[in-house]
Parts: sequence; C-alpha cells; structure tokens
Amino acid sequence: MKLNMKEKKILYAYACPSHHNTVTRLKWLTALTVDPEAKSQMLHLARKIETETEERWYEAFYHHLRMEMDEYRRIRRSLRALKANTDYEEELYEEAV
Repeated sequence: MKLNMKEKKILYAYACPSHHNTVTRLKWLTALTVDPEAKSQMLHLARKIETETEERWYEAFYHHLRMEMDEYRRIRRSLRALKANTDYEEELYEEAV
C-alpha cells in the first residue's frame, strides 16, 4: 500500500495499533470534517486502510509508520536548527568581502 505524506501525517495523528479502531476513528473523523475536499481525502484513506490493509499485519504496519514519521520529524527539527544556526556565516562572509 502506498501512502502520500498527507495520509501518513493523518495516520500518525489518529491511528492506533488496532485495525478496527483506526478504521472506525477515521470514519468518525470523516463525518466530523466540514471541508468537502478534506472529507473526501479522509474517506478515501479510511477505505484504503480498511480494504488494502489486512488485520493480521496491520500492527506491524502501524509501528513501522510511527518509526518512519518519528524519524521524519527528527530530521525536520534538525534542519530547522541547522538553518537557524547558519545565518551567522553569511554575515561573516559579507563582512570579509
């Protein structure tokens, strides 16, 4: 099953190790969503998880997704810190020239 980054972020926020509970939660979120485009995406994701993911290996999928997204967030945090700390080099370069 292929997931785009938006779908991974939704699952990171709302999924749990139980396949049935995750699908039910996504369907409830679909019902509560007001924006038609977001509602369509949520329903598509709920159906994708329900039909393309088997219950017997869903828990492994869930834990793999959590590890992947934790690493993604760690790298983004590191990049933000790197960008924040590299501004002084540009100032030093301008002063030297």
